[in-house]
Amino acid sequence: MHRAEECARAPARLALVLALVLSAGAQGQPATGAGPQRIAALSPADRAALERRAEAWEALPEPMRRERREAWLAWRDLPVDERARMRAARDAYLALPVAEQQALRARFDALDAGMRRGWLLGPVLGADWPQLHALFAQVGTDEREALLDALRALPAQARADLGVLAQRTPPQERADLRAALMAQPPGQRAAWLRRRVSP
Repeated sequence: MHRAEECARAPARLALVLALVLSAGAQGQPATGAGPQRIAALSPADRAALERRAEAWEALPEPMRRERREAWLAWRDLPVDERARMRAARDAYLALPVAEQQALRARFDALDAGMRRGWLLGPVLGADWPQLHALFAQVGTDEREALLDALRALPAQARADLGVLAQRTPPQERADLRAALMAQPPGQRAAWLRRRVSP
């Protein structure tokens, strides 16, 4: 089956493809932050291209710049293999007829904002985010990186088990569940989750 057709038949992948296109991935990098030495080393043509890119960036509305900056930071933090999967999904999306792309974008835009942002976590965690977001939606930035690393290290069954626990756990007890998960040695978290789901 052609990659674009395969992608079009899988709703979760469609949401991912839209997230990739909307977030702009690697193409969403702000055109700022180049140091003076780096700029001085550019050819005149490259310097002019950088200036045009910086002007285009500055011309964007602030909410769009914020969104693209967030997408770039998320992209930068993804594992290399997930970036490759995202590029493939983007290519599959771009291979679809324009009408299908528009329909998929409309479906993605109709998702809750929290669900759309979940796809910035990449193809693995993005697919699991509908079950996990309640547990992690209110996590502070100081906790976030360690929790995401822990989630990425869990096998699929363990993430599914955590999703079940997240749905069963009342909001006031979710911080305790997160703390208990992180207190487990990394190699024992999957077994601990399995025991909690199937006592």
